[in-house]
Amino acid sequence: MTGTLPGGIQPVRRLKVADSVAAQLEQLITRGDYKPGEKLPPERVLAERFGVGRSSMREAIRVVEANGMLRTDHGRGVFVVSDKKALPKLSELLVFDDFTVPELFEVRLSLEPDAASLAARRITAPEVADLERILAEAADPQLSDDAFVKLDAELHRAIVRATKNTLLLRLMESIEPLFFKYSHRVIQLPGRRAHAHDGHVKLCQAIIGHRVRDARTAALNHIRDVERDIAEHLVQVNERS
Repeated sequence: MTGTLPGGIQPVRRLKVADSVAAQLEQLITRGDYKPGEKLPPERVLAERFGVGRSSMREAIRVVEANGMLRTDHGRGVFVVSDKKALPKLSELLVFDDFTVPELFEVRLSLEPDAASLAARRITAPEVADLERILAEAADPQLSDDAFVKLDAELHRAIVRATKNTLLLRLMESIEPLFFKYSHRVIQLPGRRAHAHDGHVKLCQAIIGHRVRDARTAALNHIRDVERDIAEHLVQVNERS
């Protein structure tokens, strides 16, 4: 598919169709093509405009709705409720049902710097290619936040796999569900996605270059960076309250 569809909608790639549609739909809402309070066209019409199947369109709407920009009123349709993604509340940002974010950070600080340094020593050419592929996919601005979070987890898993330490990989996989919960909320913070990708690039460059000390430092900085973004958001929340 090439060219541009009516209304400035760009045709999407066959891979990650729903994520691409969700990202474009969010862009249309943000720039005012669909305004808060306005009802979206029927699912069938949207699917035709985007050039995708109705199941992909339905999934994309669910993604945008989860981000706080749409609301589905059954029997009436889908309505725009905000032109901005909803930011997580204080309690949602720090406390989950089975863990807290500070606890998760403590575990990450215990595991990830060592994993990065081991990976820098032991990474192979195929594993380098895998990291480069993930980084290239994550750089796509058309990706939804959900797709970015999945690539984020895949990247960290690939780094640990490069350590050749089976037990370390099992430990990281055991906290991956918690990582998903936390990441889906934190990624909504302003600038967090760009900061995360920049940290991933620096981390992978050090690992690929077999710079052991730099890899450890990059892993530490990557975790401290998200801590700083959360702290800044909490200050803003307190100032508004």
